[in-house]
Amino acid sequence: MTEPPRAALLVQTHMSTPSPHVSTATCPECGGAQTDGFSCWGLLGAIIAWEMYDRELASEHFKTVAAYNLQHPAQFSEDALAGLREALAQQIDQGLPAAEIRKRMGASFEGSRRVLKPEAEQQPVLRGWRMTIADVYQGGQEGAAQRVRDWAASIRAELSDSQG
Repeated sequence: MTEPPRAALLVQTHMSTPSPHVSTATCPECGGAQTDGFSCWGLLGAIIAWEMYDRELASEHFKTVAAYNLQHPAQFSEDALAGLREALAQQIDQGLPAAEIRKRMGASFEGSRRVLKPEAEQQPVLRGWRMTIADVYQGGQEGAAQRVRDWAASIRAELSDSQG
């Protein structure tokens, strides 16, 4: 499937937004390779742009964002990461709808509870993963939804292995 020109414009627009991550040949958090000149942040923007033209991929938006954030955790509080891990597991294992996840997360982090760590505490720590956002992107838009599902499942399994 050919990517419409508007998607390229959306990616360029997203790419002009400063990345919260250092742009190097490999990611300082997930170890993924920079691809087509994009950092992981840029790859996320590209995949989200594809969602506009791919309903199946759009239906996996929560998995895309959750997987990305779990592999790039430096900016998030431990409570936020724990909630995200639990929500991803429930979506994969029980089919928990994204609308319910948004409702629960909104209730969990309203008021004074924060999702982000103070900027001074946001220190990337490299962790190797079997699959990263670079693997999802490198296959192109065709089949990206299945690669997102595979990516999310691999993260779910790796996090379960490291906690159990």
